[in-house]
Amino acid sequence: MGILHPQETVVKTYDYNGIAVELVEWSETVWCGRIGFADGNVGEPDVERVMEEFMAVSAVPVGREENWDVCMSLNYLSDQRASGVLFGFLVRDTPQPEGYDLYRVPAAQFLRIRLCGETARALGHEPWAGGIPPYGWIGEQIAPALGYAYGDDSLPVIEYYGFFDPQKGTHEYCYLYVPVKEC
Repeated sequence: MGILHPQETVVKTYDYNGIAVELVEWSETVWCGRIGFADGNVGEPDVERVMEEFMAVSAVPVGREENWDVCMSLNYLSDQRASGVLFGFLVRDTPQPEGYDLYRVPAAQFLRIRLCGETARALGHEPWAGGIPPYGWIGEQIAPALGYAYGDDSLPVIEYYGFFDPQKGTHEYCYLYVPVKEC
């Protein structure tokens, strides 16, 4: 079983080609960070600019989950709304210090996998090297085999990073979450 976060409950764990795939249920959550959107319904947000803005906020978020941070891909499952990105933290409290944006995610179900070389190999892919998260691994490969499909297209695709090691410049863990619904 993977690491649990305060907003989630593991509903079921599947073995898919030797890797753990977890169906998790989230309660409503509040995220604090910086958000940016593409100029139209086609194209990408300026991810580097949003990251720079996020890193420039010096205030400490109130009630932040320790040792974890997030990159959310917003509206990537829809062609009706501009794609966006949020860099930030799960928080328990509002309001937050000036300079941060708040984003609420309603209660939902997600399939999650750990993003690592072992997972990529088990799914027949090259390891993910950053950029747009490989949400198709879950939504188009794993989910249909387990009786699920992409969920509500207003829900984000989430990269949840844990335990940053400043000496290595990397996180110890990264989990990918994709919203799903039963078929």
